[in-house]
Amino acid sequence: MKLSWSHKLFLKINRQLGKHPTLDWLFLYAAHWLIYILGFAVLHWSSSYLDLLSFKIFMKLILTSMIFGLVGNWLLGLVWRHPRPHKELKDIKLLFNPVENWKSFPSDHTTISFVFVFVALLFQPPLWLAILFFALAVIIGTARVYAGVHYPRDIIAGFFFALIYSALSFWLLENISQPFYNFIIK
Repeated sequence: MKLSWSHKLFLKINRQLGKHPTLDWLFLYAAHWLIYILGFAVLHWSSSYLDLLSFKIFMKLILTSMIFGLVGNWLLGLVWRHPRPHKELKDIKLLFNPVENWKSFPSDHTTISFVFVFVALLFQPPLWLAILFFALAVIIGTARVYAGVHYPRDIIAGFFFALIYSALSFWLLENISQPFYNFIIK
C-alpha cells in the first residue's frame, strides 16, 4: 500500500506516543476536554460582549453551523468511507479508544471547534482573543492526530467544512433554520 502524505505524517507523529508522558497527558486532555473549554470561552465572551439581540443571533448561527456541519460530516462519512488510523494501519498507538470507529473523515471535533472560532470571528472579538480561540482549535485538531484517532487530512477537512458552514451560516439561518424556529416556536 502506497502511503499518502497524511498517512506518513500521521505515522511520524504517532511514533512519539509513549515517549513523553507529560506530552501524552496534555494531548489526552486536549483531545477530550479542550473542546468544552473552547466552547465555554466563546460562549462566555459572546454573552458578556454582545448585546442581547446580537447574542441571540450568535447562538442561532453557532447552532445552525454545528448542525449543518455535523450532518454534512456524517453524510460525507457514509458516502466516502475513511476508517480511523488504527483500523487501517498496523501497530498504531492510541491514547484512548474513540467512541465510534466507522468514520474518520472529516473530524467532528475539529469541525465543531472551528465553527466556534469562525462564528465568533463574524462578531469581531478582540484580536488577542481571536488568536487564543484559533490556537485552542488548532491544539484540539493536533491532539486528535497525536492521540491516534485521526489523520492530518481529517483535521484539515474539519477546518474547511467549519469555514464553509460558518461562512454560509447567515444564509442557512435565514433560509432554513429561522423558518424552522418560527414553525416550532409560535
